[in-house]
Amino acid sequence: MRILSSFLLIIVLCQTAISQEKKFDRRRMFVGSGINLGFFNGFILGLNPEVGYTVGNILDVGVSTNFTLITQNDPFSPNRDRLVTLGGGPFLRIWPLNQFFAGGQFEFNSISFTRKANGVLVFKDRRTAPSLLVGGGYGSRFIGQSQFYTSILVDIMGDPNSPYTDQFGRMQPVFRTAFTFYLKEKKSQRSGNRRRFSIP
Repeated sequence: MRILSSFLLIIVLCQTAISQEKKFDRRRMFVGSGINLGFFNGFILGLNPEVGYTVGNILDVGVSTNFTLITQNDPFSPNRDRLVTLGGGPFLRIWPLNQFFAGGQFEFNSISFTRKANGVLVFKDRRTAPSLLVGGGYGSRFIGQSQFYTSILVDIMGDPNSPYTDQFGRMQPVFRTAFTFYLKEKKSQRSGNRRRFSIP
C-alpha cells in the first residue's frame, strides 16, 4: 500500500507541475498506443492507448488504458486459463537521457477469467485487481513531434489476481512497444503566426 501511495503522490506532484507552467501548450500533448507482448507458460497480447503531456524536457505524465488477452498453460495439468482484462490508470516516464527512461504505471483492471481442461470449460469468474507496473526502456523522443519506445515492465504490487502473474504467483515480464504523436497547433494559431511573421 505504501508503494501505491508513493506512486500516486508522484502523479499528484507531476499534475501540480503542469498546472504551474506559464500556460498550457497543446504541442506538448501526445496521443498514441502501446502494444503489450509477453511469453511465459502462455502469452500476453494487448493494446494500451494513452494520452499524455510532456513537462519540461525529461518528464511525461498521463493516463493509459488497457485491453489485454492473456493465456496461461499449466505444465502439470491439462488446464488452460484465459484472461481478458480491461482497465487503465496514470503513468509517468522519466527520461534522464534522450534514449533511455524509467517509469511506472498504476492500473486497475476488470478481469474475465475462464479455465478449460482438455478444451472443456470447467470454471468461469470475474475479478478485479490493482497493479503497479515499473521498469524502463529505450526509445527516441522528439518533443513536439513523436515518440517511439520499447520497455520491459513487471508488476511489483503482488495482488494474487494480477493479470501479470502466472498461476503460481510468479511475475511475468511485460514487453511494451509504443508509438505516440504530439498534437499540432490549431489552424487559427498557425495562420496567426504566418500573419505575424509576414509583418516587416
